[in-house]
Amino acid sequence: MLFIEPRKTEMANEKVRIAIIGAGLVSDFHHVPGIKLDPRCELAAVCDPNEQLLDQRKKEWGPAKYTTKYEEIAADRDIDAVIIATPNFTHRDIALACIEGGQHVMCEKPLGVSYEEAAEMYQAAKAKGVRHMTAFTYRFAPSMKYLRHLLKSGALGEPRHFRSQRFLDLPETSWGWRQYKKLAGAGDLYDMTIHRIDFAQDLMGPIQSVCGAVKTFVPRDKTVDGKPCAPSEVDDWSALIGTFKSGAVGVWEGSTLMKGHHNNGVGFEWAEVNGSEGSAVYQLVDPNYILVGKHGGTMEKSLVPAEFMKPAGSPRNPAEGKPSTVFRYDLVYELVSAIVEGRDAVPGFDDGASSQAVADAVLQSYAERRWIDVPTP
Repeated sequence: MLFIEPRKTEMANEKVRIAIIGAGLVSDFHHVPGIKLDPRCELAAVCDPNEQLLDQRKKEWGPAKYTTKYEEIAADRDIDAVIIATPNFTHRDIALACIEGGQHVMCEKPLGVSYEEAAEMYQAAKAKGVRHMTAFTYRFAPSMKYLRHLLKSGALGEPRHFRSQRFLDLPETSWGWRQYKKLAGAGDLYDMTIHRIDFAQDLMGPIQSVCGAVKTFVPRDKTVDGKPCAPSEVDDWSALIGTFKSGAVGVWEGSTLMKGHHNNGVGFEWAEVNGSEGSAVYQLVDPNYILVGKHGGTMEKSLVPAEFMKPAGSPRNPAEGKPSTVFRYDLVYELVSAIVEGRDAVPGFDDGASSQAVADAVLQSYAERRWIDVPTP
């Protein structure tokens, strides 16, 4: 097999040239604004099988190469990195092709439709020596970053317990490809709870074993316009109890059916760490503020310190834009920084595979009605 060296980018002479594969809402909401904000990179190419959408993006996103074939992106030596924001079942093949082409890769979560696919992607990127990143957005929220600082600095004492709730109030009509196991892998568990699994492990260390459950409440057998379709095969509620290797414990719950938790599309999120000296809380609805309480006291709300509002060196102005949106642009900043600085991106494919190992253990736990030990990627 021909070995192709990963792209080398000399920032004194050129920008990191990024291709978007998957021109849907996520790319428009997160990734393209991040690219346009960072002067070290540029949008070099866009790929999507939907030609009508491509025509729309040409008008909205501006000059770039536009194609319906990801193979053309993977073979293009003028592209340094790719961002994959396509349906779950396509991630593996696209990522492996781009990795083989020597491109750095950021991929939306979940990395694959199973832990095995995610682990394969990680091992391929590691073997090729390219930068790899999983788009775990919420690690970049200012209050989550500050909560991590409080925990790692010892301000909360010994970590004992993690608690997470993520509630969305979404329509009960068809999710399209997202509601079929072979295309999505799982529902809420893979789509939302997996984020909370990731930042719990970032905060508390590896999860050792889990006992979990999933449930499908809504058939989703009609489209938005009332046309019949095959019913949903995936969960719209998921929950788990977990033990960390450190000895700490955690509880997670997520659902897309929580009426009254719409909050202008933001939903409800509460993530809390309890330590031997104090507790701290992150909330997506108010991500620039944190709740902190010490033993014998009461939780108090305070503004996150300025140094945690954005990455050091980022051109983003934290005072501009909707707080629950703008921190998502930091995904691109981290990817580009890793490429420019010649270091691993965080979170990497290893983090994506690790979180998917936990999620798959939840599915196995519910199927077998027992605790499951989590494999290591």
